[in-house]
Amino acid sequence: MYFIPMFDPLQRFQCLRCGNCCGRHLKEWWLEILPSEVQVLREIGSASAIRKVNGKYFLKRKEDGSCVFLREDNLCNLRTEYEWYPLSCKLFPLGIRVINSTLIIFLNEAFAKKVGCKGLGKGETLGAQIDEVLDALRKAGIIEEYYVRLK
Repeated sequence: MYFIPMFDPLQRFQCLRCGNCCGRHLKEWWLEILPSEVQVLREIGSASAIRKVNGKYFLKRKEDGSCVFLREDNLCNLRTEYEWYPLSCKLFPLGIRVINSTLIIFLNEAFAKKVGCKGLGKGETLGAQIDEVLDALRKAGIIEEYYVRLK
């Protein structure tokens, strides 16, 4: 599988734990989760947090639109209690698409701006963070291996 970065590697991002990316005050927000993540949620006793629509799985939301796992202190209960959280959350503000065996990694800037993400433009460059992104994709089984051979 090839991957194409569709973002400016000099763009900066740092999670400031504002909780905005977790859908607070959004009516049209659904976090899709992978089947393997559904299994993890079932194993930890959180099957009730899963919603299935047209064969796809999503996390349920609270009345204010936020993820059911977002706490009042803007931290994720999954991350703090189980040291685990969904791939889409790990990748934010990046997103992925697979087209004809090509993985496209893109900056979901429109969504980040829509939710009022406070971390865009701060912290390390996305280029400096790409190894963490690829590791998360590898652990999720999206990619098997990525390396560059130097001659």
